[in-house]
Amino acid sequence: MSKIIDVKLSDLNLPEFQAHSDTPKEYISEISESIKTLGVLQPLIVRDTDQGLVIVAGCIRYQAAILACLKTVPCINMSLDPRGAEIVKLHENTKRIPLNHVDEAYSFIYMMENFSMTEKDIADCFGKSQPYVSQHISLVRLYIELADAVKSDSITFSHARELMRVKDPVERKRLLGFCLNMGAPIHILRGWVNEHLRSIDLLPPAAESSPDEIYNHNGQHTRYICAACLKPIETGKICQVIYCPICHKSIKNAISEERDALSSKTPVKDS
Repeated sequence: MSKIIDVKLSDLNLPEFQAHSDTPKEYISEISESIKTLGVLQPLIVRDTDQGLVIVAGCIRYQAAILACLKTVPCINMSLDPRGAEIVKLHENTKRIPLNHVDEAYSFIYMMENFSMTEKDIADCFGKSQPYVSQHISLVRLYIELADAVKSDSITFSHARELMRVKDPVERKRLLGFCLNMGAPIHILRGWVNEHLRSIDLLPPAAESSPDEIYNHNGQHTRYICAACLKPIETGKICQVIYCPICHKSIKNAISEERDALSSKTPVKDS
C-alpha cells in the first residue's frame, strides 16, 4: 500500500490539463470550510516530474487547502507516466465530482491528442461504449452550439445526441430553439427529428439503429390524441403552443362548446 506523506502546498504544481474546467468558487469555499474543521480527509495523488511534484488527482482539494490557509496536505506519491496519470485522473474525477458531458469530452480529446489513444482505447479504459466516446468528441468538435447548451444545462446530452442527427444547421438551430424555449421532452424532440429525416429520405431503418442507443419508452404510445378534434396524431407532428392558464381554459371551453354544438345537430334525412 502506498504511504501517505505530508507535502508543502508550495511544493505542489497543478497539471497542464484539468478535467474540471470551471468548478464554482462556492463549491471550493464549502470544501475549504470543511477542511478548516476536519482537515483534508482524502489524500491528494501526486507524481514526480522534471518540474517537481505534480497533482494527479485533488486539484480542487489543493485550491480549498490554500483557501483554508494550510501549509501542508496529505499526499500519495505514485509512480506514473503521463498517460497513466491521465487515466488515474479521469477515474478519480468520475468517482468524486462527476464530470459534465462537455468536460468529459475534452478529457477524451486530450487523451487522444497527447497519448495517441483511440476511441476504443478510451472506451475500454473507462467501461464506456465506443459510440459513447465518439458522440462526446463529436459534440465539442462539430456542434459547439449544442455543447454550450449542454454545458449550461439548458438541454440534456440525450437532447444533444438527437439534434446531432440533423445535419442541416438551419433546421438543427430551429429545433434547438424549440428545446430551449419550450422545454421539449426527449420523445417529442425525437419525433421532430425523425419527421425531418423522413422528409429528406435519410431516416435509417430501425434495424440499423446504433446498439448503444437504447431508449426506455415504458410502453408509451408514439401517438397522442388531439385535444380539439380527438384524432390521433404522431409525436413528430405535434405543435406546441404556450398559453397562460386563463387563456388555455377559455380556448378549451370554446372548443368543447363547439364540439357539443356540432354533435347535437340532427342530420337532415332525404325525403
